[in-house]
Amino acid sequence: MNPTLIATIPGLLVAGGLAIMMFVLAPRTVRAGDALIRLGQAAVTPVTAAAPLSLWDRAGSWLSQHLPQVKFLAPPVRDLDLLEISVSRFYARKLQLALLGFFAPVILALFVQIITGRPFALPLIVSPFFAIIMWVITDGQIKARAAAARREFTRFVSVYLKLVAVALLGNTTADSALTDAASVSDTWVFRRIRREYAQADLTRTTKWDAIERLGSQIEIPTLIELGRTMRLSEARVGLRDQLLATDENLRSVVAAADKSAAEKITKRSHLPVYMTLFPIILIVLLPPIYSLFTL
Repeated sequence: MNPTLIATIPGLLVAGGLAIMMFVLAPRTVRAGDALIRLGQAAVTPVTAAAPLSLWDRAGSWLSQHLPQVKFLAPPVRDLDLLEISVSRFYARKLQLALLGFFAPVILALFVQIITGRPFALPLIVSPFFAIIMWVITDGQIKARAAAARREFTRFVSVYLKLVAVALLGNTTADSALTDAASVSDTWVFRRIRREYAQADLTRTTKWDAIERLGSQIEIPTLIELGRTMRLSEARVGLRDQLLATDENLRSVVAAADKSAAEKITKRSHLPVYMTLFPIILIVLLPPIYSLFTL
């Protein structure tokens, strides 16, 4: 039998056994919090003609319904909601990368065998190991994108606070000030805020409740603070000075977050620089070292 197949078939059996054990032994409880969040996501989705799901999306939808809700397998619902990525699309991407990681060693072994004409067998654990790594990579990508989106959202909230404060200069209510300020821009942040306000109008809830709920849903503390501040309008409390003070504090928070992000990028850029200098250092040091050992 082909040595590559000898190395591959046991790996397939090991991965299949692990998958079966996970499906059988892992708990399948439904968490009420996640269910309510998904209901909220469905409620704010605009009514449009649904595009037909691709094969990958259908596979991702099946996984989202049947995978157990454990830490390793549960989707980051808040991050996906912020990025407006469906859970089925998230699982479809994870499945694609996992299959790529699983079959990449097999294809590599076959490629080397064709080139060299000799059997090339890989360890049994390589394919499942790479599949697990590629499965987890998607979570890291979503987490990084969500962190960047939250920084951008917070920066736009600072602008929104200033716009609400300006709107309150006129003879207008807090409800109208929130609506008018949200209609100034067409960026994705302002569109998301307007969507929440549209839902609040349909459910006959206040806009400060809607903005506070959105802040809790996508983990933006500044939106929660804005909602609590605007709720003071029910007590006929002046809001403009409080909004301006909140905006000043928020600007310092945004500046600190931007500085921290820039420092992380700078640290990550050190490794390519060192990797570039390493061959040069070797070229400079190898001749004298070689001459010392050849004396």
